[in-house]
Amino acid sequence: MVLREFPEFLARHTGGAFDARRREAFFARWQSESVIIGARVRYAQFGPFKHRLSIKAAWNGREHYYVGERRMAVDDDTYLILNEGQSYASAVHDHAPVDSFSVFFRAGLADEVWGALSTPLARALDDGAEPFRRAPHFAEHLRPHDDTVSPLLRQIMELVRTGVDDELLYEQQLLLLLERMSLAECDFRRGAESFEAARSSTRKELHRRVMLAADFIHSNYTRPIVLDDIAGAARLSKYYLVRLFSEVHGVAPHAFLLRKRISAARRLLTGSTMDVNEVAEATGLGTRWSLYRQLRKQLGVNAQGLRGTTRARRRTSR
Repeated sequence: MVLREFPEFLARHTGGAFDARRREAFFARWQSESVIIGARVRYAQFGPFKHRLSIKAAWNGREHYYVGERRMAVDDDTYLILNEGQSYASAVHDHAPVDSFSVFFRAGLADEVWGALSTPLARALDDGAEPFRRAPHFAEHLRPHDDTVSPLLRQIMELVRTGVDDELLYEQQLLLLLERMSLAECDFRRGAESFEAARSSTRKELHRRVMLAADFIHSNYTRPIVLDDIAGAARLSKYYLVRLFSEVHGVAPHAFLLRKRISAARRLLTGSTMDVNEVAEATGLGTRWSLYRQLRKQLGVNAQGLRGTTRARRRTSR
């Protein structure tokens, strides 16, 4: 099932018996087949729902996911995987339309792919059409866009945008997507191996807490943040936060935060009509002078030059 807009009756919690029956029928179908949603929306609010394994992305804005006490904002820099049976809510509330994208995998599809990936080819011949199955589990953190998963997310989103409704093609794309998600998960888990702790469980927990810090920065960069805030989100002392964060991400939290803010500012300067003061405020940089300074330091350009280059490229591409 491919959706190019959000059904209104999903967001309405009132509407009477008719909407209730529509929701019931819709979710019955949702639970039995893969669902791809590629919708452009400015304001929407859903859930909380409990769903199948899913992967989320958003472009040209942010979509907020509420998982327990956590809030994670998916945007042009990141994607998010939520496991089978996870309960969550989501919301979009932006100044311009956001391209919201989600893939929900039908029951058993991920188990089949993960089982196949761990099965030697000779055994796969013996198993035939009934392969070994293994339920996957993914770390539920914001992941920077990469060269493994992200290109396929964009490719599937483009199929949705251009009106393709080929069920077989989408099924093949989702199988490939699950394989790439598996590879990315293996890479993610290797990040815990850099820590010096002797016990594997300790290394995994330290890595999880560092990723909580990164999630916090990705989701809260638009407001003033101090080191105490980030350490509190990670439940680590400030000393260990800086040390461990640098080991995983290659930069300290402050540099990571600035990089996030400049990335968001660059998108707004090149893709919106917001003035420089509005961009500085929207990205947590505060003032236009701070924005100017960081643009020169991080990118070697100023705001006018960045916008001028973008306009020139657009005129050339026409």
